[in-house]
Amino acid sequence: MKQQWLKPEELEAIQVKMLRAMLKHAYTNVPLYHDKFRSVGVYPDDIKCVEDLQKLPLTTKKEVQENFPRRILSPGTDLSKCWVSQTSGSTGIPSKMVYGTRDEDYQKAVALRPNLGCGQKIRDRWAVFTSPSHVVGKKWFQKLQIFAPEFVSLFDKPDDQIQALKQINPDVIDGYASSIYLVAKRLQETGTDVIHPRLVFSTSELLTQDMRRCIETTFGVDVLDQFGCVELGRTAWECHEHAGYHIDSDVVVMEFLREGSAVAPGERGEIAYTGLYNYTMPLIRYSVGDVGVLSDETCPCGRGLPLMKLIEGRSDAFMKAPNGQIFSPIIWTVLMRGIPGIGQFKVIQERIDLLKVLVVKGLDFSEATIPQIQRDIKAAMGEEMEVDVDIVEEIPRSPSGKVRCAVSKVPVPL
Repeated sequence: MKQQWLKPEELEAIQVKMLRAMLKHAYTNVPLYHDKFRSVGVYPDDIKCVEDLQKLPLTTKKEVQENFPRRILSPGTDLSKCWVSQTSGSTGIPSKMVYGTRDEDYQKAVALRPNLGCGQKIRDRWAVFTSPSHVVGKKWFQKLQIFAPEFVSLFDKPDDQIQALKQINPDVIDGYASSIYLVAKRLQETGTDVIHPRLVFSTSELLTQDMRRCIETTFGVDVLDQFGCVELGRTAWECHEHAGYHIDSDVVVMEFLREGSAVAPGERGEIAYTGLYNYTMPLIRYSVGDVGVLSDETCPCGRGLPLMKLIEGRSDAFMKAPNGQIFSPIIWTVLMRGIPGIGQFKVIQERIDLLKVLVVKGLDFSEATIPQIQRDIKAAMGEEMEVDVDIVEEIPRSPSGKVRCAVSKVPVPL
């Protein structure tokens, strides 16, 4: 909490110190990174500043998959004592991420900083849109209503989500941008005005201007958007000034690259992350697939954290089920990550009652994989939905060169 107010040069000194410690650890203890250093003739002491990271090769999602767990985890890691999360974000490539106890605690502190910094209080009533699979038992302090979120399922219909919010009567609404938007839209349609949060935080998906405008009009407060990924956790966030997204530079290095070289402030670049606190499963120059624009401006709020001005590349497609329910793109991340045997996927809505699912086989693929895909999708979107699964060698890219995990050919009114 104190570090966000440090001067930029003080934050940079912290960042470089943590970076050099992480690089030394990864070189010494993690086979994947030891080999990556050696492949280009670089040693940890050769990296003296963030710019020197360009001496090292990027790390791809495919490399993380192929080297998990033996060659990417620190030696002696006991998975039974770790938090193991699985991601299958907008590119549709599932992979696992491991946090030790200390790393997980650190990540939670990083995630709480923007909320607390923007006005959330420790005993606020806190409604979080998420998947039921993410809900875990309450810690002892949460039973005392300290940082105690109440969860709203993203799979529920908006009317049911609204009823849950009425019961919670939240001071803070938090979670997937598309889920909050669909609830706000439904509240406007029904003329319901009984939910009055003091703060709204959106996460995990691209927040369009139309979505932001609808949420802010409905709840009467400005939306504070947050950015990150499962692999690295929270990495950037808006404050009330809306001057850009504060980069958590004291816990992560974000590079903005084009064809492997850094772009100038104001130019679009693909984001590569280097995490500075997860010693259990380090990620160095990890190419996540998101696109952003680095800023050289400072925020009027007085924080020394650097800014990114624009976030692109995370918007997939809303889909409409035969029963009329609209599903946000985030459901594919949640549904597919729980199915073994998927190396990569893409869901295409051909018509309102037909989904085509392209699947590249993963290591655990079996005869049960395809039936489970069909069963889980029907359970979420209704038995009327026809689900065709095609096994393919690779997922075709869009004209822009990106692979998106969801595309709808059915117009959805938003």
